[in-house]
Amino acid sequence: MISSLIAQNTGAGGLELGSTLKLSNGTPVKDVYQTPADLVNLIVPNMFVLGGVIIFGMLILAGYKYILNTSKGTQEAYEIFKNAVIGFVVMFSAYWIVQVIKLVTGADIPL
Repeated sequence: MISSLIAQNTGAGGLELGSTLKLSNGTPVKDVYQTPADLVNLIVPNMFVLGGVIIFGMLILAGYKYILNTSKGTQEAYEIFKNAVIGFVVMFSAYWIVQVIKLVTGADIPL
């Protein structure tokens, strides 16, 4: 049944989501974000902030487990701390790689 429904979807409905979807002030999405790159440029810096908050939470959790001072808790704290540091190094490296590419190429990358 699903294959017959998919076969009937020719895509000729003429629905353009960019003009159909509206922002909170009534502006169509296509007027604010003309290309997918505009939307990605909005999301990526916020992902760095979210990643920082998650890493901070992981460090707090690792400290809490370490303070409990059980043998299993100390090992878990070490693993959580190690993963948080690896995540920070990956985020830090990604940011600076983008900055070097931006400097070398002169590209307008809003990070």
